[in-house]
Amino acid sequence: MKPTGTRHVYYEIRIAGHLSSQWMDWFEGLTITLEEDGNTLLTGLVDDQSTLHGLLKKIRDLGMTLVSINQVQLRESRPNHSNKEKEMNSRMTPVKMTNTKVLLSTLWIVVVINILKADILSLYIPGAAEEVAKTSASAGVSIPQLMLGGAIMGELAIAMIILSRVLKHGINRWVNIVVGIVTIAYIWGGAAAYPHYIFIATVETLCLLLIIGIAWMWRKVEA
Repeated sequence: MKPTGTRHVYYEIRIAGHLSSQWMDWFEGLTITLEEDGNTLLTGLVDDQSTLHGLLKKIRDLGMTLVSINQVQLRESRPNHSNKEKEMNSRMTPVKMTNTKVLLSTLWIVVVINILKADILSLYIPGAAEEVAKTSASAGVSIPQLMLGGAIMGELAIAMIILSRVLKHGINRWVNIVVGIVTIAYIWGGAAAYPHYIFIATVETLCLLLIIGIAWMWRKVEA
């Protein structure tokens, strides 16, 4: 099984269950794909038998079940790769690296919808205008300034729907964490005592805490 001559040996190692992000660093250098059937596929170049045995030992130490292990050989000397080689090369590209971005973006959509819902329902409360005036006075700002602050926070949450999908891993993590914390402070800083607001604010906070937690645990291999 050891590669000879000009041949590179790639391995496809499939294990049952999805590999937790906290253990992905154990398999640095391999492409990690979380498959839709619930399995995890590890693909990459393995130097020798001892390295392969080390990988299998790590899988065993994690208590995960080995489903299959396949060897694919690619020749360097051939200018035109076969269909099998092209298929292997395409499979070496991570196909689920946007999953975390999509999840973060979706959670921000939920937050934005709830912010809008809270604002709309508040319009039906008698004396809502007077409540805004009281909040403005207690905060020491004019009503237009108070409305501007709310507009900025709303737009920031909307912007995160897009930014979560397009920013690179490092900056994406920290932007989600910082904006998530700021948004929680905004939600509860101007909280009203009405039951509908407390309920919606709680839902928003749970989503934002989930965003912060996912961003904090997000490893580079998933970016």
